[in-house]
Amino acid sequence: MAGPAGRIVGVDFNEAAVQRARVVVSALELGNVKVIAGDLHELDPAALGGPFDLAYTRLFLMHQPDPVRTLRRIAGLLRPGGWLVAQEALRSPPPRSHPDLEALSGYWDLVYEVLDGAGVPAGAVEDLPRSARQAGLEVAGVSGCFLIMDPELGFEVHAASLAAARERATRLGIAARRVDDLVRDIRAAADGAFEWVSSGFVLDLTLRKPAAP
Repeated sequence: MAGPAGRIVGVDFNEAAVQRARVVVSALELGNVKVIAGDLHELDPAALGGPFDLAYTRLFLMHQPDPVRTLRRIAGLLRPGGWLVAQEALRSPPPRSHPDLEALSGYWDLVYEVLDGAGVPAGAVEDLPRSARQAGLEVAGVSGCFLIMDPELGFEVHAASLAAARERATRLGIAARRVDDLVRDIRAAADGAFEWVSSGFVLDLTLRKPAAP
C-alpha cells in the first residue's frame, strides 16, 4: 500500500516472506518502505499508517474465503478517491508451456484443490468485479493477460509456489508425495527444450474508492 510522500507498507501473512522482503528493503536502503507480518483482517489500521492512496494485491484475493469482506477491509484503508489494483489468476486456463508440460496442469489442479479445501468459493476471481461493488468500490477497469516467462525462471516460479503450499496441502489431506513429485517434474523441465512458460490467466482489476461527497 502506498501513502503520501511515497510511504509504502507491505503486509504478508507469511513470516518467511516478510523476512526476505525486509532483507531486500535493507539492502536497497529503502527508508520509505515498511514490511509487516500479519493477517490484514486483524491488523490495527492505525499501526499501518493509513489512509493510503493506493493498494495493490497480487495472487492474494484468490485465497480469500470471503472476498467481499477482504475488499471492504482494503477499502477501509484507502482515502476517499484512493485506488486498488488487483492481479489475480483465474482457475482456467492453467499455466502453459511450449512444448506442453503435463505437470503444469497437475500443479494448477492441486493449487485449486487447496483453495477449495480452504473454503474459497468457486469463481472467486471471476466474480471479483461484483464482489468489489458489494464492498463499495467502483470498477474502473477490467482486463487480463498471460505473463510469458523464460523457461528457467518460469518453471522455478511455479515449482517454488507449489513447494510453499506443501504444508497447507498436507494439512488438507493431500499427499506430500504428490506435491513433491510435481515440484520435481516442474524443476526438471528447466533443463529441457522449452521455449516459454506462462502464468495462469491473470485478471487485472482497477478499483476506486468513491470520493467523499
